[in-house]
This record gives sequence, C-alpha cells and structure tokens, in this order.
Amino acid sequence: MTETKNPFQKGQLRLEATEWFVLMRGPDAEQHRAAFEQWLARGALHRAAYNRVANLYSVGKQVDWDALPEPKPVRATLRRTKVAALACLTVVGFVSWRFLLAPGSVPEKPSDRALASSLAPAAAYRTRAGEIRQIRLSDGSDLTLDGGTLLLVTFGADKRTLRLEHGHARFSVAHENRPFVVEAGGSQVVARGTIFDVSFDKAGATQVQLLRGAIDVLSGIAGRSAPAVRLKPGEQVRYRDEATPGPILQVREADIAWPSQQVEFHAEKLSRVLEIVNRSSDIKIVVQDAALGEIKVSGVFRTDDPHKHASSLAMLLGAEVRDTDGRFELVPKK
Repeated sequence: MTETKNPFQKGQLRLEATEWFVLMRGPDAEQHRAAFEQWLARGALHRAAYNRVANLYSVGKQVDWDALPEPKPVRATLRRTKVAALACLTVVGFVSWRFLLAPGSVPEKPSDRALASSLAPAAAYRTRAGEIRQIRLSDGSDLTLDGGTLLLVTFGADKRTLRLEHGHARFSVAHENRPFVVEAGGSQVVARGTIFDVSFDKAGATQVQLLRGAIDVLSGIAGRSAPAVRLKPGEQVRYRDEATPGPILQVREADIAWPSQQVEFHAEKLSRVLEIVNRSSDIKIVVQDAALGEIKVSGVFRTDDPHKHASSLAMLLGAEVRDTDGRFELVPKK
C-alpha cells in the first residue's frame, strides 16, 4: 500500500483511496483492516477520498465510520470539516435508505434492478511489479496487464468502461454494439473492435498505441474537450495530464513486444532501452553517465530477469554492473 508522502499532492489521496478500495474488496481484506482503519482515521480528507471512490464504483459494502478512532484535530476548521462531512454522509445514507430500502418506498421495477446490476463494477484487476497477467472479460474481450497496473472495469447497458488508474495494459476488444471506452487521467480511448495499448504513469503521462483497427482519443479539462484524435494501425500519441495530445508518431516494435517479456532493439539508445525494460520490473537498471545512456545498442533482451539483462548490457558496452540500493547501475569501466 502506498504511504502518504504529501496528502495534498495532486491525485495522491485519490490514488491511495483507490488502492485501499481494491485491497479491502480482496480475499485478504481482514489482514489489512487495522492498517486501513488507521489510514481512514488520519482525517476527514482521507475518509472523503475513500467515500468518493466507493460511491463512484457503487460499492455495496459500507465502511463502519462510527467505529473509527477519532482523528486528532489540527484546528477548528478541520473539526468543522469533519462534522460537515459526517453530516453529509448521514443525509446521503438516510435518503438512500428512504427511497431504496425503507418499507413503503417507491417500488423497484425488475428493469431497474437489471440495469443497476449491469452498472455495477465487474472487477478490479491489479498486478505486482514484474508480473504479466492475461484476463478474459465477460464480453469476450482480452486484457494483458503489465507489471504495477491497476485497472477498474464497469460494464453498463450502453457502454463498456474501463479505468486505468496507473500502469500499462493491452486491450483486445470483442466487437459488439456497446462502445469500449478506456479512461486514463483526463483522456478517453473509444473503440469497438480493435487491439491497442494504453499506459498511464503516476506523473500524469499517457501513451496510446494502436496495433489493429481504429480508435478515437479524446482529452479535455473542466468540461472543454479537445477534438478527437483518430489513430490508424501502427500509430501512437502521447500527452501529459489533461493536455491536448501531441503529434501522431509511429509505433516502434520494441514498444509493443512487452507481453512476451522479450523485446528486440535495433540501434536504440541505451536510455530508451532501459525505459522500456524497467517498465515491467520492480528492480530497475539505471545509468548515471549521460554519455553511456546515448550509446545505441541492438539485441534481444528478456524483461523478466533484470540481473541477466544488466549483465548482457554491461558485456555489450564494456561496462560493469553495480548492485546499489536494490537496483543495478551500469557504469563505465575504469
């Protein structure tokens, strides 16, 4: 679980709340409950962030707010914020009970129940660093998740929605009438039957690569959407946060070979090689020497064995490998 370094950093609380949301719905939830309640007890902002995630993805399981230890108030404003947040939760809970559960409330039609069921999140999928996972969805679409990925899936009556919270994934979309929409940061990738990759890192950078078919990439902020970018097979686009996508570039073979955990490079800069192979591993290979990073290398490398990969690069470059702080550093031989 990611620890809070700066709770006011952009997106930090939402990321932590989402990770706790996934963790507490898993089979090992009880093992993490004490730490989860401590996280919630840090203050009203943490509880509000978790509640927003829970409401967004229609979580049926309720958090026992009354049983949480009291947070330490920093100032009167924080206490008033806590009281206001709890009051809002009480009102929302009462309204939900009155209209959905209470005797004598508006009767539920079978069609409403079916629609509500179809809008519930199908699943949340997560991979550890260095893990490649393949998933078949209920509509027949196939997913391949790279290491360190978190993906939330919701299938509705009119749309299939998947949100990439962070990481890297390949989507092989089953053709049907409902649009297949992948959200990442402030963007949406809309497809019907196609194969494409999407990556979204914690710094807010997004990359979309199309392998087959056609997709539209849309981005926008504060309700203002930029014109859709239509990609053709073999094209990619990159952008940061919710900015307008950059120029359309050609996809390189090394960028899309990651599911096999074996990538081939042809006269590629070492810095770029490491950027690709480090994406699938929790043990990173780094180069501090700028001149070494500019050297172009060729060869076939596996991404699931960082030590072997570092050793191969060192032999190829006439460098040496240093194991420092849980990572491999390539340095020129003296």
